[in-house]
Amino acid sequence: MPYRMNDKQYEAVLALDSAERFEHFISKVADWEQLWGVKSEEGWLVPIAPEEFEYFPLWPHPEYAQKITDENFPGHQAVEISLNELLSHWLPLFEEDKVKVAVFPNKEWMFWCIEPQGLKEELLNELAKYE
Repeated sequence: MPYRMNDKQYEAVLALDSAERFEHFISKVADWEQLWGVKSEEGWLVPIAPEEFEYFPLWPHPEYAQKITDENFPGHQAVEISLNELLSHWLPLFEEDKVKVAVFPNKEWMFWCIEPQGLKEELLNELAKYE
């Protein structure tokens, strides 16, 4: 179950710039050990950026994933990914396939773009604070 969030919190976090949303994402994902991607009947959403690279968008809460994707890529559903699954399966796969991670796209589809290894390091550093 995701953390609780009200409309005011939803809007306040979306109003943050990409770097601040990235920090929010790292904190929430490390704390709750869950995150969300989106997929349709055809599979996971993996757009291609204008710079000609593929990226995998991720959010810290299903409400962000669903509402933002509905506006930008209708027909997709938010799907939970555990932190362990991200670290052990998805990030190594992204590294191998040269797919970057789009952390917390907003309504305008602006996001923090990071290499899989960089995201892994950020999350592990944050998790170390909890031990």
